[in-house]
Amino acid sequence: MSDWPARCATSWRDIAVVPLPVVSEHVSTDGTVKWLFDVGAGNAVETVFIPESDRGTLCISSQAGCAVGCRFCSTGHQGFSRNLSTARSCAAVARRAPVAPAPGLAEGERAVTNVVMMGMGEPLQNYAALVPRLRAMLDDHGYGLSRRRVTVSTSGSCR
Repeated sequence: MSDWPARCATSWRDIAVVPLPVVSEHVSTDGTVKWLFDVGAGNAVETVFIPESDRGTLCISSQAGCAVGCRFCSTGHQGFSRNLSTARSCAAVARRAPVAPAPGLAEGERAVTNVVMMGMGEPLQNYAALVPRLRAMLDDHGYGLSRRRVTVSTSGSCR
């Protein structure tokens, strides 16, 4: 995109779903995969895929860091860096495609059957990006997931 005018390239980066660079990948003996993705500006976020016999759940982040500071969560101790755009969060779902499908899924059945907004950050504090992110997950021209299979996990905090 180096031949585009700067104002167009900047706005395009905010909405385009492009693969995120992988900082690290850890695979557990049960098949769970944890990625650390570089989201730019010196920030990284986690995405976790949990394969089960009847589904594959992907947990994605909404922020780099978190400002809520819940006692049960280590992300809040890292502090808050920034909100993730809709495109950056959706890129975590797109990145999941090359990994082998979950055990028990039929040939051609999508590996990601469920998405949970519960990685790093408080989804409701990034509401402006959360709503279009959810719409993309549910849209038949997006990821086409069922409404029953997309969840927002929240501490209930909202700005």
